[in-house]
Amino acid sequence: MPIKFKCYICNSLFNKKLQKSFKYLVVLFCLISFRFQQPSNFDTNSKIKAVFLYNFTRYFEWPDKKKEGNFIIYVIGKNDNLITELKGLSGKKKVGTQDIEIKNSIAFDASISSQIIYVLNDVPKAVSEVASKHKNKGALVVSETAGACKQGSSINFVVIENKLKFEYHKNNAVKSGLKTNDDFKALAINVD
Repeated sequence: MPIKFKCYICNSLFNKKLQKSFKYLVVLFCLISFRFQQPSNFDTNSKIKAVFLYNFTRYFEWPDKKKEGNFIIYVIGKNDNLITELKGLSGKKKVGTQDIEIKNSIAFDASISSQIIYVLNDVPKAVSEVASKHKNKGALVVSETAGACKQGSSINFVVIENKLKFEYHKNNAVKSGLKTNDDFKALAINVD
């Protein structure tokens, strides 16, 4: 009988040690998971849009004069998360042999020469001005405002069924002086 009692005590001590270890593991797991959570200002849409903008470079051919120097993505409007994502991307990627440079201003500055001009939704009236001033200059105008392709944008981000998609107006891209890959049309919502 004493042997059973002794085993019971051993089992009881073992269970207490196991419970204590389990508690420590749970606390450790929680601390680790908090460390790897995204920061509170993480913006998934900005990350997705930055990747889209980079991928657009694969489907268009810019004029020879736009293939020299840095590849400039010019963002008009205010979105700090998007600028951060684009700058992070620009440090890792290139367009052909060109380094990517990100420029940003709150209002449209016609003196900035770029390959991609992204007009944010906080300056929707800038779309028609940007499109008219960049005809035949080899700049892809991208926007995120309803009806922007009718105002001259070549690509317009839209949300359909909670998914980010984009409209494509090939004639506007051609008017801008860009050659496009026909495969691109299959990826987009066409608005021609």
